[in-house]
Amino acid sequence: MIPHIEQLMLEKLSGCISAEDDADLLQMMEAHPEFKTVYKELEQRLGEPVAQEYLAHLDEDALWLASRHKFKKHRSGKWMYAAAAGILLLGSSLLYYLQPRVKPATPGGIVLQLANGQQIDLSDTTKAGTLKVGTAEIHVSGKSVTYDAANGSAEMAMNVLRVPAGKDYKLVLADGTEVWMNAKSEIRFPMAFNGKTREVTVSGEAFFSVKQDPARPFIVHAGDVSVNVLGTAFNINAYASPRVALASGKVALKGKNSEQVIQLSPGYEAVYNQQLFSIDAFDKRNTLGWMEGKYYFRHATLKDIGAVINRWFDIEVEFDNTTAEKLDITGILTKQDGLNDFLDNLDKTTGIKYELKNGVLRFR
Repeated sequence: MIPHIEQLMLEKLSGCISAEDDADLLQMMEAHPEFKTVYKELEQRLGEPVAQEYLAHLDEDALWLASRHKFKKHRSGKWMYAAAAGILLLGSSLLYYLQPRVKPATPGGIVLQLANGQQIDLSDTTKAGTLKVGTAEIHVSGKSVTYDAANGSAEMAMNVLRVPAGKDYKLVLADGTEVWMNAKSEIRFPMAFNGKTREVTVSGEAFFSVKQDPARPFIVHAGDVSVNVLGTAFNINAYASPRVALASGKVALKGKNSEQVIQLSPGYEAVYNQQLFSIDAFDKRNTLGWMEGKYYFRHATLKDIGAVINRWFDIEVEFDNTTAEKLDITGILTKQDGLNDFLDNLDKTTGIKYELKNGVLRFR
């Protein structure tokens, strides 16, 4: 919820809103049905015993002296007068009782956070179906979420999709762009793209298949790198230094603290490090294998593999000595076969010892 609108709602509920602000609020609620829904829920919460008890124990004189807000006295008298001061001054605590109650997302679940602060646990298969948010619709299934704002009038307020360790998920944006999210990744995106550009922000790793629209370039922000595309398929890995691998089409890359702009051709990747890009060919199997639950590695250190184990299996990885960290390994890790098979093979081929206990994998 936008703080200004939230404050107007609270002022209206307390009876201290000006005629001008009241008219503005009513107009906004008519234009955006989701605001009207929030207001009704706030009104309902205000009448609940727990909120009434909270307001009853406010020190209204102290609140009034501290507020410096010039409220108009409401016909219901001193109680509502103090309520307004309490709402505006102690909003962070009172809103705990007044704000729309949303069931907290399950820890470790895939979470979609809407612009109004509501969090939806996408890991809960009972949530499958269609959600109506203003003029937009969100279609939820077990493995993907799709935004539908075809009428072009949906709000551009930002949503956040968080994919935790051990999970992966697909997002279809309002323009039809498809985004596959790897574990421990996050994307910030608008409900609809109504501007001259289509912009999102990513952390972690994601593969984009961008819907072509020459009039509105698609821009992905990841760490210190911006990727500008029209209609393209590419992978972006921003767990550490941003790495962009182009599968098809063409992209232009720009560093945040650099004037350097480079273009990639399909089959090549760029890594941004110390304000410079380095370009090289990439192995599609190695770079995109994660989308099939496979991690191919060639001359990778066990420490690097440990980072993948942490993301894919939600397990903390620790090393008792630097020798184990630097161990050079070539092979494959798959989600389907599981971690135990990989560790057993690692022990047999390298002699490295490990202990997996209470969610912690320790190499000795």
